[in-house]
Amino acid sequence: MSKNKLFLKEALELENNEKPYAIATVINVKGSSSGKVGDKAIFDEKGYRIIGYVGGGCIENRASDVAIETLINGIPKIIEIDLDSETIGMGIPCGGSMSVLVEPQMNDPVILIRGEGSIVESLCTIAKMLNFKVIIHTSKSHIHTSKSNEELYPNADKIITEGLGVEDIDDNINYFILATHHSNDDKIALEAIRKGISYVGVIASQKKADLIKEYLSDNNVSGPELKNLYSPIGLDLKATTPEEIALSILSEIVMLENEATGKQMKHLWLK
Repeated sequence: MSKNKLFLKEALELENNEKPYAIATVINVKGSSSGKVGDKAIFDEKGYRIIGYVGGGCIENRASDVAIETLINGIPKIIEIDLDSETIGMGIPCGGSMSVLVEPQMNDPVILIRGEGSIVESLCTIAKMLNFKVIIHTSKSHIHTSKSNEELYPNADKIITEGLGVEDIDDNINYFILATHHSNDDKIALEAIRKGISYVGVIASQKKADLIKEYLSDNNVSGPELKNLYSPIGLDLKATTPEEIALSILSEIVMLENEATGKQMKHLWLK
C-alpha cells in the first residue's frame, strides 16, 4: 500500500469539492534537514497545512506563504532555503540548504453557455477538451431533436433547465456565452455584466451587437464594464460551420485566459 494513500485521498477530496490547493514537495536537500527529498504537504488558499510534512516550522511557514502566492497567480515556484540563515529564525543552524517546489492546483475556469443547437453542442465538446468546467443553461426539451439534454451535452459538468436569471446561478462564472436569438438577449447580457463576469460573449451580427451595446450604455454600463462584452464574438477565422464557430469563440477565450496575442506563431518568431 502506498505511503501517500492518505495524501492522495485528501487531494482527491479537495478536487471533488472544487477547492484550490497547493502541493509543496521537497526536491533537494544538502546537509542536515528534518525534511527529506520527496516529502510533501498540501496547503489551502489561506496557507493552512492540511496534510503532509516538508520540514520544521520555519520551513513550513515559507511554504505556506508561497502557497498563498501561487494560488493567486497560478504560477509554480521553487523556494531556496538556506538552513544556516538567521533570517528565517532557524535557531540553532542545521547547516546546508533545501529546495521546495510549490505547485498550485487551481480550479478549472467555468464557462456558462446559454442556448441550444449545434453551436452549443460543439462549444460544450471543445470546451471540455480544453479542461473548462462547462455549465449548459438550456430548455428542458428541443423541437429540433428527440435527444435528451444528457445525450446532446454528454460532456457538460452541469445542465440547468430551470428558467433562472444569470444572477441566480451560484457558480463562480469566468466566461458566459449567450447563444440564443431572443428579444431579451440585451437584458441577459446586462445581467451577466452586472454579475461581474469578465467575458460576456454574445453570438450576434454586427447590427445586433451594436444594438446590445446601445442598450447597455442606456442602462449606465460604464466604459470598463462595456469592455467585458464580446460581440461579435470570437477570432476572425472566417468560420462558417458550427464547429468552426465554436473553435473561433474558444480560441478567443483561450487567448484571453493565457494573456496571449492571438497572432500567428510564425510572425511572432520572425526577427
